[in-house]
Amino acid sequence: MQKLVIIGSGHVGEHVLAYAVSSELFGEVAIIDPRDQIAFGEALDQAHATGLLSRNNVDIHEGDYEDVHDADIIIVTATYYYYPDPIPEDRQVLLGNNAEIVRDIMKNISTRTKEPIIIFITNPADTVVHIAATEFDFPVNKIMSTGCMLDSSRLRYYIGQHYGVDPKSVSGYMMGEHGYTAFPALSHLTVGGIAFDDLETYFPEIAPLEPHEIKDKIVESAYEVFRAKVGVTNAGVAQASIDLARAVLLDEKSILPVSTYCGEGTPYADNPISYSTPTIVGRQGWERQLFVSLNEWEQEKLDTSIASIRANIKLAESLK
Repeated sequence: MQKLVIIGSGHVGEHVLAYAVSSELFGEVAIIDPRDQIAFGEALDQAHATGLLSRNNVDIHEGDYEDVHDADIIIVTATYYYYPDPIPEDRQVLLGNNAEIVRDIMKNISTRTKEPIIIFITNPADTVVHIAATEFDFPVNKIMSTGCMLDSSRLRYYIGQHYGVDPKSVSGYMMGEHGYTAFPALSHLTVGGIAFDDLETYFPEIAPLEPHEIKDKIVESAYEVFRAKVGVTNAGVAQASIDLARAVLLDEKSILPVSTYCGEGTPYADNPISYSTPTIVGRQGWERQLFVSLNEWEQEKLDTSIASIRANIKLAESLK
């Protein structure tokens, strides 16, 4: 029986719980949240639904940190609770409060076990991964965030909409920092096997898209959701976390644009850093980072991402 622990049961956590139960990947799901009644209520609400014929009889319950010792997957959605103040649009602003939260969570996990795969949703995603991977005695290959998985899904959706094809016929991904500085690796994007630069030949009636236009559209699309839903994006990223969990549990060897720790000597950066690049994911966590070739525009955008993440890492260190 595979076990999931969800840490944080806010807007994102409740979607992770719902998708996790319907995924049929887990026989047990525990929810940890400092607001005990929220965790209890979310667990009980989903547990009641196991009486429906459409649902498996999953053990869903409020948990505590003792639950992590036999967990297969831990998904961390916890974030600072701003109510009644508005949630900041800038994910980097979240770091001032979330760094302490992540450090507390990692301390509670790492002192009890080194076995589960930890998937972070908490923002800023790349800096959070860097904190977890460098400040605690936990295997770095077992720590990752959804990173640019959702950004990449938005990219495929946008390209699919523009050319009138199923987004799943689009193969491509965003890279770098999850958020403002994420960029599309268009030199590796294809539509039905057709390279991005050749699309005009096959779709002459459709206006071609410029790289900066695509980048701006994908980044802004997150904030279209954020503003319309009054301070939250939750459904897409929750599904991304379950897709990532599936790749781990089924040892799929999927190539996903997750955020991971990159040590010394990586082709893109001189010093250790954490960000999203295509990565092979299996039962032991992330197995290999694929540092794909980048054109001049893409390398420039990655350099911007790296600079932004480094600034956040410096801030996180000052908050210790």
